[in-house]
Amino acid sequence: TPAAQDYVEVISVKQEQLKEMIQSLFELSKSTSGTEKFQMEKMDMKRLIEQTLADMDDAIAQSSLSFRTALGDEPLPFLGDNGKMYRVIQNLVENILKYSLGGTRVYIDAGKKNGEIFVTMKNISAYEMNFAPEEMMERFVRGDSARTSEGSGLGLSIARSLTELQGGHFGISIDCDLFKAELRFAAVEEN
Repeated sequence: TPAAQDYVEVISVKQEQLKEMIQSLFELSKSTSGTEKFQMEKMDMKRLIEQTLADMDDAIAQSSLSFRTALGDEPLPFLGDNGKMYRVIQNLVENILKYSLGGTRVYIDAGKKNGEIFVTMKNISAYEMNFAPEEMMERFVRGDSARTSEGSGLGLSIARSLTELQGGHFGISIDCDLFKAELRFAAVEEN
């Protein structure tokens, strides 16, 4: 029957969401326990962002958001673990895709300033953000208190933990409905 089929589809979606949450919890647990292994190497932040956005192109295209990037022409070298940094950028973009107001623009900027490589990602929230930025980085806390959309609230915690364990700085700020995430890493010299 159609009702039974709908029920099976809902259960399947919920099962997938639970699986993703368990994987995120495991990842967060590893990153905060000090047992996570990092293979630090010189990376290019510009290339990392371009690759992550290219890999997420289908999800971005299916959204109603317009992505604007300003990454400059020069490489942006820093030290990081390639897989872990990919996860950080991916988590931030997934956060944007889940919680942005439809039909708005997303801005991703990266560059070098005062000896640091920086990345900023800005988007307009789909809901009123009437809470402190620090609250958003607590586990299981999400801006939409009704918790009606997908997501576990772990993405920002994972991104912050992985960034800080690699010697970087992770911060978020809120200005009315504007959400801004910022990463900073010490720049390394080009060879």
